[in-house]
Amino acid sequence: MPDRTGRVSPGGAVCLAIVMAAVAGPSPAAELWLHPLLPQAVAKAAPSPARRGARPVRPTPAAPAYPFPVALAGESSIVELTKGEHYPEPGAPIPPERIDRSFVRLGGARPMPLTSAKADGAVTRLEANWAGQGLATLGVLLAPEAVTVEAGEFETFLREAGATAAVAERTKRKETRKAAKTVTVESARSFAGISEARRTASYVDPAKGVDEPLGFPLEILAGAPPLLLRAGASFPATVLLDGVPAPGAVVKAHAPGEPPAFVTADGEGRVVLPLEREGRLLLATASVRRTAKADRARGEVWKKADWEVRRTTLELLVLPAAPVPAPAPAPKGKKPAPKKKPA
Repeated sequence: MPDRTGRVSPGGAVCLAIVMAAVAGPSPAAELWLHPLLPQAVAKAAPSPARRGARPVRPTPAAPAYPFPVALAGESSIVELTKGEHYPEPGAPIPPERIDRSFVRLGGARPMPLTSAKADGAVTRLEANWAGQGLATLGVLLAPEAVTVEAGEFETFLREAGATAAVAERTKRKETRKAAKTVTVESARSFAGISEARRTASYVDPAKGVDEPLGFPLEILAGAPPLLLRAGASFPATVLLDGVPAPGAVVKAHAPGEPPAFVTADGEGRVVLPLEREGRLLLATASVRRTAKADRARGEVWKKADWEVRRTTLELLVLPAAPVPAPAPAPKGKKPAPKKKPA
């Protein structure tokens, strides 16, 4: 079971993984994602009435209206965790005991755990407490899971993930028709904007927040403020593997109702994705490596695994295209004198 920090005890994670290893795992096409449920606007707090005889209270400027969903500092929100093949339609909940780490980080403040994990239908609901303001980064890391993947599905997954070395090795060893015994490590990230109800001297604008690594084994790092993404623009990102840029990583972009798009990272692990439409967007990437003898000492789930698969996602919200500014009116000047009619 999770402890107060949101971490699962090693014994519990191992027992669960052994049970799940007895059956084939979910389809490699299924992605994990994290989605905070936020209100569409911040309610403005009413000013306190002035005491009789006291000086009138100078009104505090209200916090600006945002084009993206915002939650109020000091309150809490529900965060949904799910896994499915047809984003954003939820597929299946994640058992709470499988969550190794879950937290929300606001700026430079100490990360706070996501709490009260509970499966509810096709999603697992967690609670986020917004102890601060600005850009909030949410993250969930699942405990390693032993999964057996059918040969055809694994070959397709390797090619989509750009795991050319694994494809070549399975071909050389004549394993292309052999089911793959894997240990899978999955994580998910998302963002939220948190604001005070009124603008104060310590006000922090969530729209200006920038992304920073969470320290996951594999993660997609936003290369631009992630709350002001607009349709028609481009989004830069970097894939990090063990905190280091991953050249050649393939990022898959899932937009509702459309086939996924694939972008390959350059030599510095960077990708640039065109944001063609507004709405939710899920970015996913994966890395694959052959396990070594030293991995057997890492735990029960590693003893029979031939491959380590790391998977991660980043959920974004793309706003409508920026409105075209109205043309500035022509400067007013003196009207030219009318021409005299010929006599």
